[in-house]
Amino acid sequence: MGIRECCSAFLGGLPDPALPLMPSMALGVIFAALILVIFYKKENKVPLKIAVLEILRKVFYLFPTPDHSESQSCRNSSCVRCCKYKELEQQIVEKWRALDSETQESISLRVRDAVQTVVRRLVPSTEKLGEDRTRTSQKEKSLRSAFQKPTIFSVDLPANSYWNEFDVYGMELRLLKLNFSIILKEFESVFEALKGGDNWGWKLNDIPRGHWCIFPFIDQGVVNESNCKRCPNTSIMIGSLPSVMQNCVFGNACFSVLYPDSHIEPHYGPTNLRLRCHLGLKIPGDCWLEVNGTQHKWKPEETVVFDDSFEHSATFSEQSSAAQASPRAVLIIDFWHPDVTKDEKKILLDLLSP
Repeated sequence: MGIRECCSAFLGGLPDPALPLMPSMALGVIFAALILVIFYKKENKVPLKIAVLEILRKVFYLFPTPDHSESQSCRNSSCVRCCKYKELEQQIVEKWRALDSETQESISLRVRDAVQTVVRRLVPSTEKLGEDRTRTSQKEKSLRSAFQKPTIFSVDLPANSYWNEFDVYGMELRLLKLNFSIILKEFESVFEALKGGDNWGWKLNDIPRGHWCIFPFIDQGVVNESNCKRCPNTSIMIGSLPSVMQNCVFGNACFSVLYPDSHIEPHYGPTNLRLRCHLGLKIPGDCWLEVNGTQHKWKPEETVVFDDSFEHSATFSEQSSAAQASPRAVLIIDFWHPDVTKDEKKILLDLLSP
């Protein structure tokens, strides 16, 4: 007896179902969907309503999966700025405690002050870690701006909202412009795949209006090997930039796509240790960046460098035909602040490891 005959005999021997086939299938689908929602809600720690909406978005829309964002707040449990900042602060304190006193004394005063600020938020007053040794620096004039409000870690560094008029990152910016056509070609490759329904490697950021997604190469200091393989030339170029922030939890590099009728609300970045660079890839009209009250309009093949510890936002105004309008696309790369020294960077990489 063949497989087909065996299956027919088995099915024929089953009792008649209490319900017709279609209602049975419908109940099965509803039950499976309910189980899926429960598991999704538990895994992502979101309310039931949000879990249902996010699952529907995954099923019915060709947008990437939700992840952490640079908007005012987000729900992803892995986001350092929004959810895991307490764990990071605890890591800073524990790693600082692990250093011997001689090593602590050799570290620059401004980094010690930054660590002590974190310590004062976490440790009772009777347990301050060398607080008296660093208090004296507070008498000195600060280089920081009153308009800066980094949310997690702040060091006394020179402050400007935009840095394009200053002589910084000359080699990095030249390399980006020289490789523009290569970067654009690889962006178009993965973006065309996204439009075709392949959202592998893309992440949808959580903003209250519109859609904003990223294709990360470095995500909170961790290299995304899969995405790097899909854009090998871009990822190699990013890794070759001398000032790129790698192996630091505050470092990111990604393609960033903002759709029409979207608004990234004003917010502050987690630290002033970095400066953020945007390379314009696809720039329609009616979209702009705003930092510390000053607007900047992106241009294709042009870079803008800004300090995201100042209040900043991004807007792509509503289009008459949003379905046909092209999104705004830029390459984002985080650089170490040019005033951070090699010795400071060495200790910061330890304190702020991903």
